[in-house]
Amino acid sequence: RDTRYESRDWVEIRGPDMLWRLAQLTRVVKIEENEGENTETTFRFDARSQRDILEKDIRAPEEGLRCVFGSRPWVWQQWACLKLENALRFQDGHGHDFMLFDVKKYVADLWDMWLNHPSNTEFKQIFQDDRVGDVGRSELLDHIMKPFELIDEMKNGEGDWDFSEDGDISVYTYLSFLGSGWVVALAIAGIQIAVPILILRTTTFRRSDFINDILDFFTVSNVENLDDLDNIQGVVIAVLILYLFRIIPENFCSFFRVVGPSRSVYSRIRSFREQVWLQQEDRVGQIIGYKADTAMNTLYIVAVYAMNIYIIINSDDALDIILNSLAFEFILSLDEEVVTSSWYDPRRRWLIAGSIEVVLQYTLELRLLKSAKTFCEKYDITVDKMNQAKIKLDETENFIHDPERAAKDTIDKKFMTAEEEKNFHFANVAKQRNLQNAIAEFQKPAVYFDPAYYYFATKILGTRFGGMFNRYQSYRSWSRWEKILFISDVPELSGVFGTDGVRVSDDLDLVKHTTEKPFANISSISSECNIGTTLFIRRGLEILSLRYLVNEIKKSWSFKDHFRLLIKPTLDFFTLWLAYVAQVLFPIYIVVVLIVVVVTTIQTRDLSETAEL
Repeated sequence: RDTRYESRDWVEIRGPDMLWRLAQLTRVVKIEENEGENTETTFRFDARSQRDILEKDIRAPEEGLRCVFGSRPWVWQQWACLKLENALRFQDGHGHDFMLFDVKKYVADLWDMWLNHPSNTEFKQIFQDDRVGDVGRSELLDHIMKPFELIDEMKNGEGDWDFSEDGDISVYTYLSFLGSGWVVALAIAGIQIAVPILILRTTTFRRSDFINDILDFFTVSNVENLDDLDNIQGVVIAVLILYLFRIIPENFCSFFRVVGPSRSVYSRIRSFREQVWLQQEDRVGQIIGYKADTAMNTLYIVAVYAMNIYIIINSDDALDIILNSLAFEFILSLDEEVVTSSWYDPRRRWLIAGSIEVVLQYTLELRLLKSAKTFCEKYDITVDKMNQAKIKLDETENFIHDPERAAKDTIDKKFMTAEEEKNFHFANVAKQRNLQNAIAEFQKPAVYFDPAYYYFATKILGTRFGGMFNRYQSYRSWSRWEKILFISDVPELSGVFGTDGVRVSDDLDLVKHTTEKPFANISSISSECNIGTTLFIRRGLEILSLRYLVNEIKKSWSFKDHFRLLIKPTLDFFTLWLAYVAQVLFPIYIVVVLIVVVVTTIQTRDLSETAEL
């Protein structure tokens, strides 16, 4: 088969941080693999320094597609995300359980229903125009369906999405994604914080000055037996060398997986989680979990290792040094070990479901769905069309986010598919007859990861809403959606194609990227350099220089979110900034201690030899 893209084509490439960026292809490599009589052809792509890019990580540029098709497909994408979330369940064995549900077929049916709607004739004519062709249509669908394809890959474990093999996932990761799981997370956090402190308190300190502690420890008068002194000194130096050549590199790699764009499953799902944090659309539980996950996998690790070094140089028994070091290693991995237990989440269903929710949370532009004015600006909807749809642009008026309207529309049969109407009917009959099994079959249940929160929500509050795949009930105002799905402006193809109907019009050369109107997904990072390394270094410099915090304060101010204006910079400072500073200081700390220990050991040996003489 032929490749979809050629060298020098402008495309969007999904980077290691899961963000799409505009780039130009520089090479296309055709790979043919023979399997018996069949030959499978695949393609790999290069974009300057980015090598071996898979075809699934490439799509047509959003800016070009909008020139041809307008913004309506992206409005459909927002609506489809809400419809999908409404259809999915966390109910093992049910046909709509997220692991069994055919996401691709469902969204494809939604697309066909939207495309063939009587109000969408204007767009359908452009979509089926011969000048657009099969290639243009397939490129639009490939672009617009990427979030749903990713969800399908996640739940099926395709490609590199094997959640069971990643050892960086912890109880704090679950809290970060699900916003619940407080009981276990608090218990583990309590143990991880208390145990090192208790060990520290049991160690006897002779002076408050750190260097004097070291110097005082390595004296002949402090140890009765010279052989014991040799053993202790040898163990301390061995542990410090181990830290220098194993712990520091390992800790840096772990730090990169947490805050950098690594290719591990944990790092990639954290990239989506980070974008939700930057969009400022996460829930309170998610915020605490996300920052706990960051701090406990970066700053906490450095603090514990530094504490362990301080303890071992004040120990007077070689066995105590080894046992304390093993105890600290166990404590550090406790949050990861718990999630591998058979009682916690043995099939990683909760984590996969939480990751799918975060992909939907990232794709949905909830701030736009709360403001008709910004929604119109984003999706090219004129004021006249909004007035015709009887939608006010007043910021005080509810737009898509309208709990009252959503509650009515959810039970309005004219906004239901045939299957939804059937389930709604049978659920009502089951409730009248108090048939619990039938209710569970036909009505989506409220499911919570945290048993305590589940009991509070279902038994005390008596609600069947909220929980997994039920986060956006207040956005299910289908009557409002029906008005805006088909009112975005549709371009004239005569302005896109030339007079021959084949070549692109010269008028498009006048469309330029500007600061006021930037191209979609354009990046300031040069494709000449390694994207992952560049992102990591650039972000580190921004955080250490506090530019990152200043930018986030400005963003919170522009969003008029005064709560986050105070909380967000504070959390970022105590997690990100201190974490980066700790990563810089930790190797220096190890080297200084090792030098001091070696020097004092030599001095102690000289003193002991002099004393013998």
